[in-house]
Amino acid sequence: MRNATKVHVIYCHPSITSVTHDIKEAYLKGLNEKDIQYTITDLYESKFNTDISEKEYLRENNNIHCELSKDVQSEQEKINNADILTFIFPLFWMDAPSKLVGYFTRVFTKGFRYDHDDGRKAAMKKMKQTNFMISAGSGYEDLERDGKIKALETVFVKDRMSQKTEKCKMYFFCETTYNKEILLNNRRKYSKIAYEIGKNTI
Repeated sequence: MRNATKVHVIYCHPSITSVTHDIKEAYLKGLNEKDIQYTITDLYESKFNTDISEKEYLRENNNIHCELSKDVQSEQEKINNADILTFIFPLFWMDAPSKLVGYFTRVFTKGFRYDHDDGRKAAMKKMKQTNFMISAGSGYEDLERDGKIKALETVFVKDRMSQKTEKCKMYFFCETTYNKEILLNNRRKYSKIAYEIGKNTI
């Protein structure tokens, strides 16, 4: 019997040779292993438009009667058809890539992610779980010591998914760009970890 849980993956990385790409592939392999249904939005491959237009900007400023773009509507439907959201991306200058930032800007709209000004509730469902699978060139200890782990938790857990998920997990895959030997070992290790994360999805 097919697993009833549905996952929507938002993937953002420009290179298919990256560790992040391997992490994504291993995670999907784990989902397939347990016959878990999923959809995926690859922001680079799909050339998702992440630039907010003037019309969209005005819509977010008390002009909610403007119709949403079809690509935004499609993405919102994928989210609401899922039970679990998984974001897979690297840290660029201690933030998500600009494409993912633009995704949040365009897709997490007023009326969907955020309540209407008149009190009507947002249409976005509450997820059973949200995963942030984040690769970084720096070591975890360096990120933690500098307060960057807490800063990322504030942005992604406490802001982006606040009150919209029952559980939220952040996985950091560090030291992915510098030393070649470390990179090779981490590439293998992280693929195994990502596979297990996908396989153990409930």
